[in-house]
This record gives sequence, C-alpha cells and structure tokens, in this order.
Amino acid sequence: MADGFAQLDAFLVRELEKLSPARRRRISRKIGMELRKANAKRIAANIQPDGSAMQPRKKRNLKAGKDGIKKGRMFRKLRLSRSFKINATPSGVSVGFEGAVAHTARAHQYGLTDFVGHTENGKTVRTKYPERVLLGFTPEDLDLIAEIVFDMLGE
Repeated sequence: MADGFAQLDAFLVRELEKLSPARRRRISRKIGMELRKANAKRIAANIQPDGSAMQPRKKRNLKAGKDGIKKGRMFRKLRLSRSFKINATPSGVSVGFEGAVAHTARAHQYGLTDFVGHTENGKTVRTKYPERVLLGFTPEDLDLIAEIVFDMLGE
C-alpha cells in the first residue's frame, strides 16, 4: 500500500511541475482559504484538531451589555480573516496568525506564560495559559486538500 502512495505522490509532483507558477499559487491560495475556514470553524466550536475539547476559560463575570461581550466565548477576534492570514506561493501555502494576535495565539497554542494586564496598584499580572491547540490538520482537512488539488488539476 505504501508503494501505491509513493507512486501517487510522484504522479502529483510531476503534474504540479507542469503547471505555471501562477496556477500553482492559485491552487495554494484555494487550499489556504479552505484550511482557514475549517480551522476558524473548529476554533469557534472550541475543538482541537485531534477532536478533543479545548480546556474552558476561567470563569469571569462578564456582562453582555453595550460591549456585546458574550460569556464563555474564546478567540472571537482570532478567527477573523484580518487576523488569520494566508501566505500562498507556487511552492506551498501557510495559514497562521500575524501581528499582535499572533502573540496571543502562540501563548495558547504552546501553553506559555503571558502578560495579562496591570493591577490597580501597578503590579504586572502574568498567567500561564493551558495548552489549546488552535492550528492543525484533521483527516477531513487532508481529504479536502486532496479534493481541491484533483479538482484544480482537472480544469
């Protein structure tokens, strides 16, 4: 069976090399957009790539008022496309966070200690976040990538 996958991999490499760099970049961009959509949906549901639930956030007294903050929601702004960037090239694609949100995402992805704020008396507050895997591949994502590549090769 492994030999069959090696032959398939060699075939795909040959077919992709035949395409122009612009066409390969288009395929990469399409894959990146679909991966971003799938990861954002999973993050919204607080599910990790392995299918397990993310550790819930600490209980806080949040009031849904003029700020429109809803209780218990995590990573509301992290899922937005302005924070969740795609970098597509002819040789590949990367999907991840950029800017200030990347710092927050990194702290949660790897379970790091990060700055929270200052107390009223000026003390700096840091906390260790539990590891919550935000980005990753599920088996469905891999099937989706294969489907996109085969569809776009057939065009």
